[in-house]
Amino acid sequence: MTTATATATATGVSTAVDVNALVEEHLYLVGHVVNQLSARFPRHVDRDELRGAGAAGLVDAAHRYDPSTGVPFGRYAAIRIRGAVLDATRSRDWATRRLRRDLRTIESTQAELEEKLQRRPDDAEIAEAMGTDESAVRSRRAAAVTSTLLTLDRPVREDESGGVLGDRLVEQDTAWLPEAALEHNELVGTLRTAIAHLPELPRKVLVEHHFEGRLLRDIADDLGVTEARASQLRHEALHALQAYFGTAYDNVPTVPADAPGKRRRAAYVAQVSTNTTWRTRLTAEPVATADVVSA
Repeated sequence: MTTATATATATGVSTAVDVNALVEEHLYLVGHVVNQLSARFPRHVDRDELRGAGAAGLVDAAHRYDPSTGVPFGRYAAIRIRGAVLDATRSRDWATRRLRRDLRTIESTQAELEEKLQRRPDDAEIAEAMGTDESAVRSRRAAAVTSTLLTLDRPVREDESGGVLGDRLVEQDTAWLPEAALEHNELVGTLRTAIAHLPELPRKVLVEHHFEGRLLRDIADDLGVTEARASQLRHEALHALQAYFGTAYDNVPTVPADAPGKRRRAAYVAQVSTNTTWRTRLTAEPVATADVVSA
């Protein structure tokens, strides 16, 4: 027994020095208790969290220990550590106690049948041994699986050679992928900005035809022009957008050399490039209608 422990035993744990000494001297108990208990837990249970809970239990034991009871601190602390670890696992378990109990019953029944039959029993045999039906066995298993909480940073294998679980899951929603989300938002904002800078008539034809779904002949009637002129305005808008995107992005096809309005396109591209930045394009609002260029 060390001096600090002897003092604590004789006078009670009343100072921070005594508490710290008890914790440091018995820290090994945390690993010992966690190793014992973790053998019963699934692999996905975070051992570091268990050790953290156990350490908290050890500190609590040091504060609460009363030497006058005659119980050695090591024995008392082991009980408190065990309780803290079990409480931590229960608080993080999404499954009910009944569900865990049902799963343990299935597993023990399966183990008994394997030993008896010398092979893996099917669900019908397990259900018969449990006095229930196959659907009940399967539903309990499924409920246990869906209630298991996995951490994405846990190793796939014990030796960590297989990487972590998060590396094997591919996120499909670009909103959760910062780089993809930024690229998408910039592209959408750039298109909105480019449309907003188009001359009024080409912009009106483009927006109403491509984003509002109106027929060119109806748009032409509203403008008081022929359908051919409405089509010409649409092509003028598309070629202007194509010219601007060719300056902002790679692999954009060039506007046909014989397309009319070359000077107007050049002036348009210069205007958009001069009056906007990547920040303004990133936050650009839809043009003319809330449904235009929806993100």
